Amino acid sequence: MDNQQKQDIISKWQKYFPEQEMPIAVFYADTLHGAEYVKKPAENPRGYTCMFAQLAKVHRGEAVAFDKDNLGCWGAIENLFGGPFVEDATVRLLVEIEKFKADREQVLALNSINPKATPKGKYIIFKPFELLSEDDEPEIFCIFAKPDVIAALHTLVSFDNTRIDNVIVPFGSGCEQSFKFAFSEAKKENPRAVLGGMDVAMRGCMKHDLQTFSVAAATFYNMVMNMDKSFLNTYIWQGLKGRLNK
Repeated sequence: MDNQQKQDIISKWQKYFPEQEMPIAVFYADTLHGAEYVKKPAENPRGYTCMFAQLAKVHRGEAVAFDKDNLGCWGAIENLFGGPFVEDATVRLLVEIEKFKADREQVLALNSINPKATPKGKYIIFKPFELLSEDDEPEIFCIFAKPDVIAALHTLVSFDNTRIDNVIVPFGSGCEQSFKFAFSEAKKENPRAVLGGMDVAMRGCMKHDLQTFSVAAATFYNMVMNMDKSFLNTYIWQGLKGRLNK
């Protein structure tokens, strides 16, 4: 990322969303790009570790990298790297344990229609925006935010067009919603943003008052370009901005 562009985005983000966590850049690469290759979680009675628990370091300002070997959940391996669909384990989890789906047929149908992962490199990198270098090329940005910020992003993505479905809320696991669907949208000519954090099984791994908003990098840059001439400079947002940190 160009350093001047980076500084401009940081300045605008701090102006309109003061003290709110900046977007996390997500991209595939064959090298670590300065990120830490995190240790795979230990076995636990649940049978898996949600990757949102593994992202705790990112929220503390560190960049992390994953591949097929250090993710703690077979679902994340499938969703991010196109790993095998572990049918029996997935059906048992969704139908018998978590009770998110009615039966095996529902799970299999969902798997058949959801987008498939197409990784562009050995690693998937999660890097706080402030750490981006000129060698980094983000594919999507994932933003962990409070409802007021989510509402602002939802409005901003539709500022310069008349499309009514610029933001989708697909059913899926946390990593499907926030990452796999967003990567799939990023390939399209007019990508939609993805509202995530709706998987109640992963919500215990993030703060209770946050959702995720994931968007293609090009769309995010356009949103930032529109900030100064949008509602963010009116009394409407000024009234909401004042309560972000209360």
